[in-house]
Amino acid sequence: MEFRELIADREVVEAFPLMATLRDRIREDSFLADVRRQQVEGYRLFGGFDGGRLVSLAGVRRSHTLARGEHLFVDDLVTAEADQGKGRGRELLAWLARRAAAEGIARIHLDSRLTAKGFYERVGFTFLTSIPCWIDPSDLSGDPEDRSQPASPNAASPR
Repeated sequence: MEFRELIADREVVEAFPLMATLRDRIREDSFLADVRRQQVEGYRLFGGFDGGRLVSLAGVRRSHTLARGEHLFVDDLVTAEADQGKGRGRELLAWLARRAAAEGIARIHLDSRLTAKGFYERVGFTFLTSIPCWIDPSDLSGDPEDRSQPASPNAASPR
C-alpha cells in the first residue's frame, strides 16, 4: 500500500464517499470547506492506496492536553467495506505510528465506537475509563435552580 497526505482540493473531495461511510452527518457540498476549517487547527487527512485506489482514510491532529500530554489524535479512521478484514486499517495506523515516532510523539489516542472496539484491541490499543459525551450548550444555560424539568428526555435532573 502507498500512504500519503491528501492536500489538493481534488484529493480531499474524492475522499468524501469513503469518509461518508464513517461520518453520516457530513455533506458532499460542504466537505472540502469542513476539512479546510479543521486544517486551520492542525487536522491532516491521510489516505492508504492500493493500486491507486483509496482504500483507507485517516484524519489526525497533533495535540497536547493536560490529561494526555503530547499525542497524535485520530479523529477519523475508515476502510472501504470491500477492503475490511485485509489489514488496511492496521497498515495505515502503523504508518501513522512510524510518522508520529519520527516527530517525537510517544502516544496515539482516539475515541472508538463500540463496533470498532475489537479492531482497536487487536491492533494493541489500551482502553481507558473515560466515556466521551456531549451536550447542547443551551441545555446548560440559565439558572439550574429555576429548572424544574430536564431540558431533554435523556437528561438527568440537576437536583
